[in-house]
Amino acid sequence: MAKVKFPAATLLLLLLIGAAPLTASAPLSASAAATTNSIKVQSMNVKMVFDGVSMQPPSGQHVFMYNNVTYVPLRFVSYALQKNVIWDAKNVKVTVTEPSSSELVAIKEYLMNAGNASNVTSSLGKDIVLSKVKASYVFNGSVKVVPSNQSSYILGGSVYVPLRFLSESVGNVITWDQKNKTITAASAAYQAQVTPAPSGNADGKGATASATPAPTSGKAGNGTAGSGTLTYEQITSDAEVKLNALRDQSTSTLMGIALEYINAKDDATKASLITKGKQQLASFTASFNSIIADTEQKLNKYGYSTDIIAQYRATFEAELQKGMALAAGMAG
Repeated sequence: MAKVKFPAATLLLLLLIGAAPLTASAPLSASAAATTNSIKVQSMNVKMVFDGVSMQPPSGQHVFMYNNVTYVPLRFVSYALQKNVIWDAKNVKVTVTEPSSSELVAIKEYLMNAGNASNVTSSLGKDIVLSKVKASYVFNGSVKVVPSNQSSYILGGSVYVPLRFLSESVGNVITWDQKNKTITAASAAYQAQVTPAPSGNADGKGATASATPAPTSGKAGNGTAGSGTLTYEQITSDAEVKLNALRDQSTSTLMGIALEYINAKDDATKASLITKGKQQLASFTASFNSIIADTEQKLNKYGYSTDIIAQYRATFEAELQKGMALAAGMAG
């Protein structure tokens, strides 16, 4: 079973913010080139429909227009199209790929917990300031470049890219209805379901694929499928999917805050970002503890060993200490 790893960069970013003043020359990475350019725009009231379902990005993410170009949060839209997103903070690189089965579970959970109409409406028409970020992009193994007359931006750990660029790069048609302010798109899986297929084919091509795995039968790891008893592998696999999703989210968010800090020009903004960073880290730590507590409760409930809990905690603490050591070295 794969062990969950929390990269030191996840915690290092915030430790650097709290431990030492960051400047544009701070050695985050030779290639982590966020420019000092920033833009001020207004968030837009946009309806987003993916796979026939209205969705909204999580609170704090926006859709906006700049120089007559519509920008969207890359991770949210990619997830809505059932694509996995990997953020390489060190090299400021975004990789979009087809998800594994475990990654797809995490993606669907992310979308279920995404924004709703109430928390999104409160931010509509709000002035937002984004920093330009010089990121590289790889979609399904192919390098893609944002058009020279456009850019990508970052705010609160979320990368924003032009809608047309994302549509052409990800390989899905994403339409923008200017009159009704509506973004519409469909994942490949959804298109396969709604597109009529010839019936009666001997090779089964006329059948509609289901996105939901069929339940397995028989016993597995002391648990019986369909009996309401969870197996050890089911419990720990679910925990690791959640922990890995938390790792990706924390890395992206903390790197975004650090980049904003570098571009901040006044002490008040820097102090605000330090506070925001500490709050985010506290939130991520609380989420980690919640996942661990839930996993331990399930293991105890079904009579399984809880030794894995100590491994999860040890990994988390080891990476925290590694991050602190790196921060101290860089501060010196």
